[in-house]
Amino acid sequence: MLRTLISAARCIRPLALQQCKAARITRDVRSFTTLHRQVYNVPACKSLINNSQILQIANNISPMPVRTVTKFSLKKGKRKTVKAAVKRFFRLHWGIWIRPMIGRHKKMWKKSPPQRRRLRQHVFTNGTQTKLLDKMVTKCWKKPKYYVDDPYTPYHTRDEFYATRRKPAVRT
Repeated sequence: MLRTLISAARCIRPLALQQCKAARITRDVRSFTTLHRQVYNVPACKSLINNSQILQIANNISPMPVRTVTKFSLKKGKRKTVKAAVKRFFRLHWGIWIRPMIGRHKKMWKKSPPQRRRLRQHVFTNGTQTKLLDKMVTKCWKKPKYYVDDPYTPYHTRDEFYATRRKPAVRT
């Protein structure tokens, strides 16, 4: 919201210099006017904040999509799962998240057979994405889930690494 107001104020800076007469600021917009005064050397004024041009510009700007976690639900006060994370990613039993390749269904007619084969494969998320996805879901989605004829069955265990090994290594 603050960025939107600052970018809108940038557009009407000459107007602000003409209309600025009052030096009184309200408590709600104190941080904006202080920042605005420091960056643009424009004195704080009430008319700049209540200007209809700023409101029109701010209403026309489309917001970026944000997928935030609801920390407390209104009914029970519990965290909620971000449904987009569950739809797009799958968590293996050892904690890593996987996803299909991007663009796997787009313009297949112009892609070569080896590229089509590569696009059918899944990729792991990196550590940062894994932590973020773990924060976006509740503990229900972190528990191992067992499905009949699960195609990911061989990938649920990772015995080649010491940290994720479930059984002792066989020495020959």
